[in-house]
Amino acid sequence: MHKGFAFLGALIIAASPALAVEPRAISSARQIKPQHGAVRLSVQSQVQQQGTIHLWFVREGGDPGRSADILKFERKQGVPLLGMNTVDSRPAVYSVAPGRYRLLAYGVACPMLPPPGTYACSSTINNIPIGSMPARRYDGDVPSFEVEAGKLTDAGEFILEARPDAPISEEAALKFLLRDHRAFEIRVRPSALPRPAAFGAAGTGPEPTVPAEFQSRISCRQRPKGAMMYLPFTC
Repeated sequence: MHKGFAFLGALIIAASPALAVEPRAISSARQIKPQHGAVRLSVQSQVQQQGTIHLWFVREGGDPGRSADILKFERKQGVPLLGMNTVDSRPAVYSVAPGRYRLLAYGVACPMLPPPGTYACSSTINNIPIGSMPARRYDGDVPSFEVEAGKLTDAGEFILEARPDAPISEEAALKFLLRDHRAFEIRVRPSALPRPAAFGAAGTGPEPTVPAEFQSRISCRQRPKGAMMYLPFTC
């Protein structure tokens, strides 16, 4: 067995049963809950995914084992033939309690929080095992955003992105994703779409904090003609 596969197998661990707050998307400033603020972000991927992308954040000073301190956002798989791709930017706005939230983890087709030290998870779709999929638990200096009461924070696009030398193309991207989970990490870039007019009554929240190693390397803003399953680094 290839050493890389053996090592990856050792890192595929059952996900934690910890729950999380899952905010619902809102459509105007009037829907921001009392004493809450709002955050706008897009969960997406450079390569079309085979399952839902789950993204977790933990409140600064909170406990990752306490569901009330964790936020979870999702991006469903979609149907590429109908134009519904996880590759495209799709920002949504959520009413969130004030505080600073830092990136905690992501998982593809794995709805439970990955434990520390994992780079993959055992996935199922409709209770049918589909093998291992990318997952990661983060610590240390990671992207974060702050929510203030009555204000809208634009946290940007959180992209499950390949390393720069990865073979990203219509034919090779998905195969590479399934073969090398560790080549994909969450990266962040500013939102591609303008702030919705329906949130004009909300103040502007603080800028997000994104360490250099987490900044996206993708300059292409939308899929070029003929690209259905991936987003190239440059158009």
